[in-house]
Amino acid sequence: MTALMVLALASWMNISPYTYNDALCDIVPGGRGKDAVIEIAKVLDRTDVHYRTDPETEGFRKFMRSTTNDFNFMKLYDSPYFTDAGNGFRALRTQGCGMGEEYLISLVTGDGDRCSMSRIWDYTTSYALKKNDRSVAGGRSFIVSVNSTTATGRYSHVNALLFAEGMLKIIDPANIRALASSRCALFDNIQGESRAVIDAFCRQFPLISALFNRYTAMRSFLEIREYKGIPYASLKFRYGYRFDNLKKDYPELARSFEKVRGLYKINMKVKSQKGRTLMLIVFDSRDDALGLSLYTRGGRLVPSDDNGKPVFAEEIELSTVRDLEYYAVIDMVHDVHGLKFITDNMVVSFRLASARGRGLWTMKLVDVSKTRITGSYYNIIPAWLIDAFIPSNMEQLVYDVTRVMLGANGGEGSSVSFEWDTRDPARVILKFSALSEFMDNYFMKYGLGVWTRGSESNKKIFDEGRELTSRFLEAFRKDYGI
Repeated sequence: MTALMVLALASWMNISPYTYNDALCDIVPGGRGKDAVIEIAKVLDRTDVHYRTDPETEGFRKFMRSTTNDFNFMKLYDSPYFTDAGNGFRALRTQGCGMGEEYLISLVTGDGDRCSMSRIWDYTTSYALKKNDRSVAGGRSFIVSVNSTTATGRYSHVNALLFAEGMLKIIDPANIRALASSRCALFDNIQGESRAVIDAFCRQFPLISALFNRYTAMRSFLEIREYKGIPYASLKFRYGYRFDNLKKDYPELARSFEKVRGLYKINMKVKSQKGRTLMLIVFDSRDDALGLSLYTRGGRLVPSDDNGKPVFAEEIELSTVRDLEYYAVIDMVHDVHGLKFITDNMVVSFRLASARGRGLWTMKLVDVSKTRITGSYYNIIPAWLIDAFIPSNMEQLVYDVTRVMLGANGGEGSSVSFEWDTRDPARVILKFSALSEFMDNYFMKYGLGVWTRGSESNKKIFDEGRELTSRFLEAFRKDYGI
């Protein structure tokens, strides 16, 4: 009898694999996600493609870009765009409002000019600055605060977690073996067990797949492994850009990517409170744009120990998380004209909580090691001269910046939080807040200024970005039958 049940289950799995369509339907409990996906696609089209600004707001955005590229907080603080907000803060407000099929982003010039928050993705955001003439490091600093309220309709953290869980279900070892699709001609360098997942995506989203394949190069994907007789999937997703195609179709976007090439590499190891590794995220401007590594089975995230072995007893099912604390250990290398800024250990704590009527995701800067500086400047000044003279001052300036960020706003610290009010399931409100403090010193103006100028944007880049986004959304609509 047991054998028959096993055979029946295996037969069912062979004809009913969990697909990308299932994952999208499951972003709403009960498999009611198709209408939600259509609605989200329309919202993205309105807010990311068919949005507009008025002349005053466009002037402000240009002013913001030029000021922040130089990290000139004083110029920003004294600008006429900011007005007195009490307690030493100067602030401004922006809003985004749905206007039929369009979306208007504008400055809030009076109390009566706020958005009604009656449509999905209507928002109001307040930016505030406070000058501190003597920070914990001794120099002048600026406390920066951002607070935003957004109407997200019927969507909250729950839907995001369900979507992530659905993606993990697709790459469950048993499900991979059950997927059956005709061979896709795209991403032909990916072989083995990864092919079934890629072929299934190509079959369901052929136009999206073609766009991804034109502009990105997937270097690796996943493999099925086994530990103590238990199969699991090891995701090792890596991709980079196809610059030749980008240059042909979107020259300004390609140029902006080329400017930051080799500028940074950031490794982020995400760990549980028990010290298990949950995932590894790598941002690399030289080779792979993004790398993501993790273990999974049955739709759950599988932690690993110090030897890289899976710990099945501590698996995490995202959709059932009620209160999860974890942290990330980050190491970074920034290469600014041959000067390498190396930070070996930045620690950020996270908390994800879900309760009736409320969802919460917070992150806070906990610790930053002292940055080391090596290398040659413009390949002209010898490395030994750079190491002998510049770090003695520059390293201290960088350390002062991190000290101020860690003790921001009188010890409150640097933090970011997302809080969903879900008491009315049809009218979810997302409250976002961020707080930090930045020093007004040479490192901010030189080191970070060079970094941002390498990645600064202009109108042509925005226009090309909107066009590319529009193409992806149009491809998705056609693939999904909208």
